[in-house]
Amino acid sequence: MEKGFSLIELLITMIIVAILVAIAYPSYTDYLRKSKRVEAQAELLDLASKIQRYKIANFTFLQTDGEPITLENIGESEMLTLPRSGNPLYQVTLFDVTEKTWTLAATPIDNTTQQLDGGVAVNYRGEKCWVKSQKNCIPSEETTWDHK
Repeated sequence: MEKGFSLIELLITMIIVAILVAIAYPSYTDYLRKSKRVEAQAELLDLASKIQRYKIANFTFLQTDGEPITLENIGESEMLTLPRSGNPLYQVTLFDVTEKTWTLAATPIDNTTQQLDGGVAVNYRGEKCWVKSQKNCIPSEETTWDHK
């Protein structure tokens, strides 16, 4: 009786490993994409909290000169990207700012792992939105981050 593996046994093992990788890798990349989206959502909520604190201190979302506030007014960079360290995946923008309203969005940056995952947004009412494969969305009562 010879010791070792036959060529057939090695080929069968390689096929089984290839099948497992073919199943596991897409699930893993999907998990990473979702976790990066959740990180961006958490950052947006933190920024929303800072915006609300600005209003508490100033009674408005406008600067003293009447111009809308920017990310710089809440202590952030005007060109804020997420995550804050590592490769940037989202560009954060604050828009539709009036005396009483605002919308905050994280838009996926092209040529990144998030580019096809869709953007996320939140507004002054706490309404949230995420639409897979769309860079932008408008938060409303009907939209959510989890489509439930």
